[in-house]
Amino acid sequence: MKWSLLALALWAAPALAQDYPLTAEHWEPGGLARFVDKDGRKAVLLGPGDGNLKGGEATLKGVKFSTGVLEYDMLASGARDFAGAFFRADEAGNGELYYIRPHQNGNPDADQYTPFVNGSWAWQIFSDEGFTSKVKFNIGRWMHVRIDVYRDSALVTVDGAEALAVPDLKSDTRDGMLGVTAAGGTYFANFKVTPIADYADPRPAPAVAPLPAGSVRTWRVSTAMPEEAALARTAKRDWAGMTSVPVAVETNGIANLSRAGPDGDAGHSYVARFIADSGKAQSVKMDFGFSDSVHVYLNGRLLYAGSDKQASRDYRFLGIVGFWDSLFLPLTAGANEVVFVVTDGTNGGTAAAARFDAAAGLSFR
Repeated sequence: MKWSLLALALWAAPALAQDYPLTAEHWEPGGLARFVDKDGRKAVLLGPGDGNLKGGEATLKGVKFSTGVLEYDMLASGARDFAGAFFRADEAGNGELYYIRPHQNGNPDADQYTPFVNGSWAWQIFSDEGFTSKVKFNIGRWMHVRIDVYRDSALVTVDGAEALAVPDLKSDTRDGMLGVTAAGGTYFANFKVTPIADYADPRPAPAVAPLPAGSVRTWRVSTAMPEEAALARTAKRDWAGMTSVPVAVETNGIANLSRAGPDGDAGHSYVARFIADSGKAQSVKMDFGFSDSVHVYLNGRLLYAGSDKQASRDYRFLGIVGFWDSLFLPLTAGANEVVFVVTDGTNGGTAAAARFDAAAGLSFR
């Protein structure tokens, strides 16, 4: 499910706490969204209501939000769903999203925060502490969700209990649209916004662990193209006229390739490359990760192809990105060009990651 955002013409930020009933007067529906009366509440039902994944969303009209408090009630059936609220969203498809997985209630990934970048969610890239948590929700009953959105972090509580503390919001947006989204059939009601200018997180920011020595920290990434074209160019090392931009890795060492630009009908493949400078000819182990599929080249020679698409190995295989795979590269003395052709036609995060043994003495550019 690719992210879609509805273009809005007018912005107006409320100065004080404001209730926004879930009606067509205040909300712009998208996809499978129906305004209804539910248990005496003005509500919106997003998704088909039968657990089939057919997405719906509702975007709050005319409100721009930066920092403060978001509150809403939600009623989830327990069927498979990804239901929650997005904030700081812009028309280019960037923003932040918190959602629950009712079908994983009580599991370590019962909920999740993810940024969306250039229209793509990134939940396969961000999946550890601070992004998912083990929560037991009151499925089948109305739950009250509160999201304190600080300048660079957020805190989610559900029915008054802490659910998820997000230490670092990743999309880089600072203000934007608000809305709710679901795919399997969840009700939302009683949406309330309390803007607080420059709202500061009372918790000290956690220390960010440095990346291991030997990590590739920046990739040169093309815009998206069809996989056939990406493979043909890479096999010939034909970079003429190909637009590429530097993409720094995230704090976990993984590059979110969607930062190079959106993908879509024109293609779902990115060419991501770096130069490894070696003082001598040597065979060096590269630990790497990707999503969803990859072809790995060294100096124009294809060495590896693989796929980690969600559910490709078993029904609970999520395709989470990590340094799960290793490949021994026969490096020559001097500059060595390493290229990943990464393809992802779904919506979990198009990614590349690589690191080497520091003892190899490599430098990267």
